[in-house]
Amino acid sequence: MQKYTYRAILKITAPLMLGTFVQSIVTITDAVFVSELGDIVIGAFGNGSLMYISLFMFCRGLADGVQITVANKDGAGARASIGDTLFNAQIFQLFLSGLLFAILFIFGEAVIIGLSESSDVAQAMIDFIKVRGWGLFFAAQHMILVGFFIGLGRTNIILVSALLIAVCNIFLDYLFIHGNMGMPALGLQGAPLASSISELVGFLFLLIYLIKSTAFNKYAYKQLRDKLNLRKHLSLLKLSYPLMLQGVLSLSTWLVFFTLIEHMGTAALESANNIKYMYFLAFVPLFGFGAATRTIISNLVGQGKQHIIPKIQRRIIFLSVLFTIIFFHGALLYPETLIRMIDHNPNLDPKVLADSIYILQFVSGSIFIFSFAVVYLNSVAGLGETKMTFIIEAVAIMFYLIGCYYFIYLWEWDIKHIWWVEYIYFGSLGLFSFVYLMVRQKGIQSPSV
Repeated sequence: MQKYTYRAILKITAPLMLGTFVQSIVTITDAVFVSELGDIVIGAFGNGSLMYISLFMFCRGLADGVQITVANKDGAGARASIGDTLFNAQIFQLFLSGLLFAILFIFGEAVIIGLSESSDVAQAMIDFIKVRGWGLFFAAQHMILVGFFIGLGRTNIILVSALLIAVCNIFLDYLFIHGNMGMPALGLQGAPLASSISELVGFLFLLIYLIKSTAFNKYAYKQLRDKLNLRKHLSLLKLSYPLMLQGVLSLSTWLVFFTLIEHMGTAALESANNIKYMYFLAFVPLFGFGAATRTIISNLVGQGKQHIIPKIQRRIIFLSVLFTIIFFHGALLYPETLIRMIDHNPNLDPKVLADSIYILQFVSGSIFIFSFAVVYLNSVAGLGETKMTFIIEAVAIMFYLIGCYYFIYLWEWDIKHIWWVEYIYFGSLGLFSFVYLMVRQKGIQSPSV
């Protein structure tokens, strides 16, 4: 029986954090390369990436459903059906990524033109998306395998995959963006090409590892005959679709927020993008502990140990706050150093730098609120209550958008002050998740100890 001590929690989470850290370095490296191309390209890269990720979150939601299902089956000892779940999830993911690819290429250009204030930024975004969209197929399949391995608590292989993707991406950025080592200088289009190829490499690595590893014979993945049965696995879609909608809603809202900022001018957008890239440092522990929470809670449900969930939550929250301080303390203590690390714009406006520094220090408080909220929100998902996680997300985003409307449109606040919406969003997620869990826990009778 799996016991979740502090050490056991860290054993699951540490590789996930390191993997996220590697991915964050890749994102920041992309930003550094692209920032040298000027403020138009900086804005197009930032908003184009958000548009791509917004669609990709559909695929991420299905992968999260796989993680919850696999962890639950592993906890209940139903290991023989895990490979069956994985194979059918891969087929679902192939259909889904193909549909998203078609939507992006049919409607993407019109949406970008409709949202963007600057025609130059819009055209650069279109050039970016036309290349980045191909990565949906590879990233989607990679995420399904990531969800499978995380669900089993086999997170070390995820770290290796992340390192491989990072090395490939940084090297290909170096080749394609500025045209080094005899390669053509592709500028902005070099970044999405590098990312898509790197995701293909990461997917192939995990797939080959899965097929070759004798450790996974017990999950019957290799027994492909009579394995395809999509109707039998519709329950996986039923579990996953709220997570799909939740992820898309969350990232789409962020895209709306950054689009509104773009209407304030390219200088304001550059400041906002600087903060967005700094978020990736904060998300290193947050994404790690969020994913670990889903696995642990779902595994406890499979074991029939729901009564000890609050105790385990407290342990995860303590570690989440501690590691958030470790990774994000620079936002308070040396924000200028962090900003200058990512923004290499040769024509950097001093006001952009000053605004970026102020905002980074200001939003750090909301990140620490999220270090609590991420555990509670993912606990709800780990319990299998994915519809409730979507409702919580939707209500929090409603308050977020109301804040955006008042702060940006009605009151016309300065770029430095509109970031109060982050406190509204993260605070709402944490509060609503905590209240739901408390109400639910009261309905569970704890066995005598």
